[in-house]
Amino acid sequence: MEPTLNYSGELYRKSLHLLALLYPVGYLVLGRSVGLSILIPLSITALGLDLLRAKNRAVHGWFDRFFGFMMRPEERAFDPSRPPINGASWVTASFTVLILLFPAPIAIVAFVMFMIGDAMAAIVGRKLGRHPLGTGGSSWEGTASFMISGLITALLLGSTLIPFAPFDFALPALIGAVLIAGMLEAAPLPLNDNIVAPIGAGLFLLAYGWIG
Repeated sequence: MEPTLNYSGELYRKSLHLLALLYPVGYLVLGRSVGLSILIPLSITALGLDLLRAKNRAVHGWFDRFFGFMMRPEERAFDPSRPPINGASWVTASFTVLILLFPAPIAIVAFVMFMIGDAMAAIVGRKLGRHPLGTGGSSWEGTASFMISGLITALLLGSTLIPFAPFDFALPALIGAVLIAGMLEAAPLPLNDNIVAPIGAGLFLLAYGWIG
C-alpha cells in the first residue's frame, strides 16, 4: 500500500466523485419521494459495505484489489475497531442528508458547488500547491481553486443575476456559502468534509433566506 494517494489515483477518485452529480439530476427527474426511496437504501448499503470490509478480510481484499488505487491510505486500512468509510460512501450519504435537511434548491446548490470545488481543490492543490494552509494538508492554491470554481458553479446554478439559472439566490448568499464551504473543506476537522462543508453551506443559505 502506498503511503499517500498518487496524483493519477487522485484524478480517478475525483472523476468518480463527479459522477455523483447524477444524484441531483436524478432527484430532480424522479421527485422527492422516489429519490429518497433510492438514496436512503443506497447510503445504508454503501456504509454497510464499509463496515463489512472492516470486519471481513476477504471483502476487504476484494475492495482493495479493485478500488484501492483511488482510495486514501486510511480508507484502505483493515481496522475492525475503526471501520474506514471511503469517499464514495461519504458523498452518497452527504447528498442524502442534505435532501433530508434542506429544501431541494439549497441541497442541490450546496452539493454541486462543493463537489466541483472539492475536485478542483484536489486537482490543483496536488499539482500546484506550494503554500500550506494550516496543518490539514490543504494549500492556498487548492483552496483558492475551490473558491473560484465553487462560486462559478453556484452562480450558474442559483444566481438571480443569471436568467437561465434554475434556482434563485441572492449573490451575497452564494458568496457566503462558498466561503464557508471552502473554509470547512480546508480545515482539519474530525468529521469528513464531504458532510461538513456542504451542510455548512446549506445552513448559511437557509439562514440568509430567513434573515433576508
